[in-house]
Amino acid sequence: MHTLGKLFFRGLAAILPIALTGYLIYVAVAAGETMLRGVLVWLFQELKLEWHYWPGMGFAVSIVLVTAAGLLTYSFLLRTVYRVITALFQRIPVVKSVYGMLVDVVQLLSAEDRPFHKVVLVQMQNGAEQLGFLTREDFADLPGFDPERVAVYLPMSYQLGGFTVIVPRSRIREVPMRAEEALRFCVTAGVSRAVPKNV
Repeated sequence: MHTLGKLFFRGLAAILPIALTGYLIYVAVAAGETMLRGVLVWLFQELKLEWHYWPGMGFAVSIVLVTAAGLLTYSFLLRTVYRVITALFQRIPVVKSVYGMLVDVVQLLSAEDRPFHKVVLVQMQNGAEQLGFLTREDFADLPGFDPERVAVYLPMSYQLGGFTVIVPRSRIREVPMRAEEALRFCVTAGVSRAVPKNV
């Protein structure tokens, strides 16, 4: 029974990450397909096109639309409209909290302008070191803070939470790890083997 239990959990560890990743991909594809299927069918009928809807067309169009939206953000006019809309969202009491949280999450996942770009080790009072992400290197816009200190986000193991510490610059040192590797290392309490990047 002990051997069977070990084999079961070994198989579960191998299958579960693949299954969950596949499920999330399926949910994303299904969401894009569901949102645009009705629009495409209506459009074909209104324009009297001799086209038939094929499964997957909605998801493909959603990718095109998102890419086009990214391209349009380079337009001065649309950037102005975008700033007006976001400024409005940030003034509505409940909406501004939800919107701000979503912006932070998307920015975290985005390859461009990521807030977690430097991985550091923070020296604690007891001599131990904690792995974290340098989120702010100066406090020029916050006069009440010591200019010789920096902000570091410290993720907590086995959960999505964490906390931010303000520490002297002398107590941190950068380590050659990618943000994804460091986050995986922190969340799994060091079980994950992070491979340092070449620097």
